[in-house]
Amino acid sequence: MKSRPAPVFPIYTVDSFAEAPFRGNPAAVCFLMGHQPDEWMQQVAKEMNLSETAFFMQGENAYQLRWFTPATEVELCGHATLATAHIIWETEMIGPNETINFDTASGRLVASKRGDWIELDFPAEPATACDFPEGLAEALGGAPLACYQNRMDYLIEYGSGEEIRNLKPDFRALAEISTRGFIVTAPAGSGEFDYECRFFGPGVGIDEDPVTGSAHCCLGPFWKEKWGKTKLRGYQASERGGKVEVEMVGDRVMLRGKAITVVQGVYTG
Repeated sequence: MKSRPAPVFPIYTVDSFAEAPFRGNPAAVCFLMGHQPDEWMQQVAKEMNLSETAFFMQGENAYQLRWFTPATEVELCGHATLATAHIIWETEMIGPNETINFDTASGRLVASKRGDWIELDFPAEPATACDFPEGLAEALGGAPLACYQNRMDYLIEYGSGEEIRNLKPDFRALAEISTRGFIVTAPAGSGEFDYECRFFGPGVGIDEDPVTGSAHCCLGPFWKEKWGKTKLRGYQASERGGKVEVEMVGDRVMLRGKAITVVQGVYTG
């Protein structure tokens, strides 16, 4: 008696918010031909061992999209959404002039092509001023100026890009604070950008995320108020580095970036 064949799912690694391979933020993208258990998706994300693995499946009017870190599912992820949209266009699932609709835990998200760039229509995630949680300033280091919080993360303001680039956080201490992550930000040290940032998420299995699209949904409203500008350019100053263009449109944030496929294969487990 023949055993039942194992499912075969296309899976890719894509560098998002990158203009060359091995820059920006790598995401795994898995195309599902049918519903799979949450436990299985979590195991695949752990196996891929990237900050996010996106799982998408064709629906009636939109693609169903979910995101998993190696440790947990998250409600919003920019770079893995960018990677997924890139794969859908690159594999010609739809035409280059068509928009892509995603149904997610954060509602309907839309991706559009803008020449070589991909634009994501995301919800704004503004933060409000709050007290520093106990131990946060010490765990981050440096001399933070102020602390803010939205539904997912803490946002910590510093005085200069050089200061946040020099931070060496205590990730174990950060993981003890209940939140998805910590966005640190400061005015950019170069005229090319309006602000710089980094993102730490040890509580969800990511000590430092190379480029975090959803963080810019918070940074856009924050720096709009600081600079009085609706169009901004952010640089995420991780080791890999990444550029994100941000435009505020009402209560939405347009995130723009480029993406490059670096690995293509199939899951056969």
